[in-house]
Amino acid sequence: MSPKKKKAKPSLLARLFGAKGKAKPAAKKSAETREKAAPEKAAPPKPPRPTPLDRSISEIKTMVRIGQNNPARLATILGNMLNTEKAKKDQADENFQKLIRDILARQQQQEEQDPPPSA
Repeated sequence: MSPKKKKAKPSLLARLFGAKGKAKPAAKKSAETREKAAPEKAAPPKPPRPTPLDRSISEIKTMVRIGQNNPARLATILGNMLNTEKAKKDQADENFQKLIRDILARQQQQEEQDPPPSA
C-alpha cells in the first residue's frame, strides 16, 4: 500500500483571490480562424519621451501664455520659483558651513587630547 500524495497547496494568489481549481485551457484555434478573428492592426508609434530641453521649452511657452493672460499670476509663480531656489541655496550653504564647523571641532578636540610633543 502506497501512501497517498498530498495535494499541493494553492498558490498565494489563488488563496487570496479565491481561485477554486485550475482554469481550463482555451481551445486552440486554427491559423485561418485566428486571421479572420483578429486582423492585424499596426499600433501607432508612441511619441518619444521629451528631453529636458523639450520640457524646458514647453514650460517657457506655458509661462508666456500665463503672462499674457494674467501677469500678476506669472509674477507670483516666478516669485515662488525664485524663493524656492534661494531656500535650496541657503540650505546647501548652511550644510556646508556645518560640515566645516564639525571638521574644525574634531581637529580642536584631537589637538586637546594629543598635544604636540615639545622639543
